[in-house]
Amino acid sequence: MAQNQPIFQTNPEEHFVPIPINTERDLTSLINQIGNSNRKPNHWPTIILSTIFVIVGQSIAKLLENFYYDQINRSEYDKNRQYDGVWTQALLQTVGFPLLLLPFIILLLTTKKHNQPPISSDRFHYKSLTVIYICIGIIMSVQGRLSAMGKLEIPFDVFTLIYTTQLLFTPIFARFINKIKFNRWIVISLVTAVATGALTFSSAFGGEPDEAEENYTSGSLATLFAAVCFSLLLCNFQNVFDNYIFKRTESTTRKPSFASVFEVIIFSSLVATLISMVGLLISGEQDDLKREMNEFSKGKGAYVMVMVGQAVSWQVYWVGIVGLVFSVSSVLSNVISVITWPIVSVLVVVFFNFTDDEFNVIKCVALISAV
Repeated sequence: MAQNQPIFQTNPEEHFVPIPINTERDLTSLINQIGNSNRKPNHWPTIILSTIFVIVGQSIAKLLENFYYDQINRSEYDKNRQYDGVWTQALLQTVGFPLLLLPFIILLLTTKKHNQPPISSDRFHYKSLTVIYICIGIIMSVQGRLSAMGKLEIPFDVFTLIYTTQLLFTPIFARFINKIKFNRWIVISLVTAVATGALTFSSAFGGEPDEAEENYTSGSLATLFAAVCFSLLLCNFQNVFDNYIFKRTESTTRKPSFASVFEVIIFSSLVATLISMVGLLISGEQDDLKREMNEFSKGKGAYVMVMVGQAVSWQVYWVGIVGLVFSVSSVLSNVISVITWPIVSVLVVVFFNFTDDEFNVIKCVALISAV
């Protein structure tokens, strides 16, 4: 006879297996999804200050560049002298990096007082950073050379429209290099920046070529590759911050120092400056500098001041651009850079009168969009 089964069966004793939860890691993942802003001291002040640097640096540099071409009577040059000053303009974008040594040292000493850990004791990281800085320096030099050449081969309105394509390349490179995820705010910012940049196509430029000097094929390709190089530049800056600079504080509660911004600019600009100087010497452009100084309409002193002013202004610009990458991302840095173009366009109208350039409705709309 089978044994009677109990009417009510009790469930066997339940065993709960504890699942370890790494709260710190989850928080870090969340921070990485949002951005690195929570790991930076004085986040919004840093963004605002960097934006001001971009506006001031880019505006002054572009104004002095227009003044330079205006005073050397660029419109009277023949085709054999069309590319005078190309390597010089590329060199001026990076040669002022020694000015950043003092603030870099001050910030570095301040950081050491707080026992900030070094980047790594592994030589592999130093070698990797060296290679990356060399690559960034090469890109900076090529970008400066191509953009300077593009301006002298095609009308400035065409140059502006093509150069605006950097806003399309930067998100693509950032998606693969920096693993940035798109959201509606990024899309809105990009659309606004593209519209703002495109609306500045009516701006004038002091070194704009005449019809006999125009070369649409070469100039368009140079401008397009300059836009690609600038996008790669921003994404590589963020790559350095994400994969190397921020590693310094990953195992501590300390936040990254703004000194890393100066570090990236100084070492990259050193490489770019050496390349541009070699290019300038090989092309024989150093002889043109002497001639330009002697023929400068405002005198030799004004010529030197214009050159020094451009070098200083470009460094202010780079601190702002790289500072925005450090604070937020390469995409936002590119957006801020482009939406300041209408400001430069308006300032050119105020200080110069190229081809009867004036403040029209298009410039007004572009300026409002930038704001």
